[in-house]
Amino acid sequence: MKGYLVLENGDIFEGERFGANVDTTCEVVFNTGMAGYIETFTDPSYYGQGIVMTYPLIGNYGIIHEDEESTRVWAKAIFIHELAENESNFRTDESLESFLKSNKIPGLKNVNTRKLTRTLRDKGTMKGKLVSDISNMSEILKEIKEYKIENAVETVSRKQQANYGLGRQKQIALIDYGAKDNIVNSLLRRGVSVAVYPAKTDASVILATRPDGILLSNGPRRS
Repeated sequence: MKGYLVLENGDIFEGERFGANVDTTCEVVFNTGMAGYIETFTDPSYYGQGIVMTYPLIGNYGIIHEDEESTRVWAKAIFIHELAENESNFRTDESLESFLKSNKIPGLKNVNTRKLTRTLRDKGTMKGKLVSDISNMSEILKEIKEYKIENAVETVSRKQQANYGLGRQKQIALIDYGAKDNIVNSLLRRGVSVAVYPAKTDASVILATRPDGILLSNGPRRS
């Protein structure tokens, strides 16, 4: 089935739909990673965004759940040049296609990602909408114009404190503004315990534990 990415400036990029068959509006950004698409799609920093992958072949090693950076896909849409027909890796759990469908995330393949990336690079990040029908462009552009990423940090941040590596000599307090799991894992590999706090935690609560260090995580940008 044909699909289209309509940008807020009126540019249209044609492709073929895969993943979930739903329309969605998003902020369109590009990612230049040659590998690591699993980590990218599950990174909370991409909340509210549609990701253009500049590497031409995506899905060749499928989905490995152990490599996910959170418990869900945060990207709203995926735009790629070519979808691998067969995934090949001894750790593969499922295909990218089935993963996106189960997470209700739409994708567009066979897109001219080179031209799309250059457009975003030269004109700046833009909002856009993935649709199957472009017969009513005025309504599509109106929806794109009205789209905003709201309550981003509040949405992606954990709701309760969590502790990892208890009993170690040094403790780091990590404030979760959209932290990837790898941040916690990297700290644990360095021999410290990690207390992860929701974004809205009062500073007095954290300071009362007398941590040896405080780390503010990265997270999604606001519109």
